Amino acid sequence: MRLTVKITFAVLLGVALVFSAYSYFSIQREREQLKKNLSRESRHIGESLRFLVTELWQQRGEDVAIAFLKRANRDYNQTLVRWVWIEGEVPPQYQPRVPIEKLEELFQEETVALLAGSPDGKDFLLTYLPLITVDGRIGAIELSESMDEMHDYVQESLRRSAIVVGASIVSGLLFMGALGSIWIDRPMRKLRAQAERIGTGDLSTSVNLPGSGEISELSSTIERMRGQLAEAREAEQIATNEKIEALEKLRHTERLATLGQLSAGIAHELGTPLNVISGRAKMICSAGMKPEDISRSAGIIGEQSERMTEIMRQLLSFARRGEAKKQAVDLNTVLRSIQSLLEPTAREHGVELLIDEAEQSLPVFADPGQLQQVILNLTLNGIQAISDGGNVTLSSFKTSETSPPDNIKDKEMNWVCLQVKDQGKGMDPETVEKIFDPFFTTKDIGQGTGLGLSIAHGIIEEHGGWIAVESTPEQGSCFSIYLPAPPEGEHA
Repeated sequence: MRLTVKITFAVLLGVALVFSAYSYFSIQREREQLKKNLSRESRHIGESLRFLVTELWQQRGEDVAIAFLKRANRDYNQTLVRWVWIEGEVPPQYQPRVPIEKLEELFQEETVALLAGSPDGKDFLLTYLPLITVDGRIGAIELSESMDEMHDYVQESLRRSAIVVGASIVSGLLFMGALGSIWIDRPMRKLRAQAERIGTGDLSTSVNLPGSGEISELSSTIERMRGQLAEAREAEQIATNEKIEALEKLRHTERLATLGQLSAGIAHELGTPLNVISGRAKMICSAGMKPEDISRSAGIIGEQSERMTEIMRQLLSFARRGEAKKQAVDLNTVLRSIQSLLEPTAREHGVELLIDEAEQSLPVFADPGQLQQVILNLTLNGIQAISDGGNVTLSSFKTSETSPPDNIKDKEMNWVCLQVKDQGKGMDPETVEKIFDPFFTTKDIGQGTGLGLSIAHGIIEEHGGWIAVESTPEQGSCFSIYLPAPPEGEHA
């Protein structure tokens, strides 16, 4: 039965194609013949008018001849007659309806016939008959005839042909449709629904069609595929969870390692307010202080305590391990938080930490903790790369003039850039190629894990950006972090 249906469908399709092709070419031939007839009639009318206009022009002048053409429109209901100039300065009312470039043959005194459209979407057959005036200037009689009648005829012919073809196909398909709905359509709907469920990730529903035909075999194959996908998904989910957990632990370990490198500078930063608090407390305990001095000392103790609390809050916020959560973040705010964390360490190394933030807000959609970890790592590396004093500059700006790497799909979008530039010892090209490799480090043993830049690179890639590196030995390095900028008028 399936073979009968296929043969019936093939025959119907072949008959429909042959009849459609025959109808199409017949209509095209008739259309071309109509165009030739219309063009021939326009030429005959134009020749008669050209003879009369020539006589009137020679005997009674230009105005009478052009007025005659205007009156001629009353005698030709389907054809619009106009006088046009094809050279020199031409007033708008005497300009041809098509560009002069398409009428070059008029300069050889040859008649030109062509099709042209109007602004309202209608087609016209334009015929131009050249005429050289008494003063030697070249003009032409323009005859414009609407093609609506021909289009109506073509559309009616197409409609009749379509009705005949449609009736033939419908009558042949009715019988096929009745049987196909029972044997093919219903089972295929079930299989399609199952495939769509699998495509959307639903692997819980089973579909088994009885029988021994090809559709039943396809159903069994889809069912085996569903079971294999369910097993693979479960295994992949377990592996993904383990990978995410390991990556989070690794990032937290690197964060704690960075915190350890900051500890010396932070301890010194806490020492000053502690000494102030201790001294003021002893002064309060001593006898003989005036009440206003006691009040002033207590205020100083409170200020220094708040200063210490802020330092510890920043340290705890950085060291705390939490779930990654992307949100609206202003890069300028992140830069200022980095400055307060790293200034003690920078002073200890004799390095000046400079901030060059953008004048306007630079919003991005990112995890603030991870972004802070990346910038902190790069800045700390820059500080440690300077041995005899220098500057580390953190700057932020928006740009569209950059060349994204191949893994970035959208090459035309705008980017927000954050740069960390140091005046350290720099790196050669061979070292630059390896700096993002895990466990690669240029520091001495015990001073680095070799994971900081690798983790930073992974974090930025997860945020849809990349890190570009420029470095020159003995001159310093510049790390540029590019993150997608939100669309105009939309906040990250």
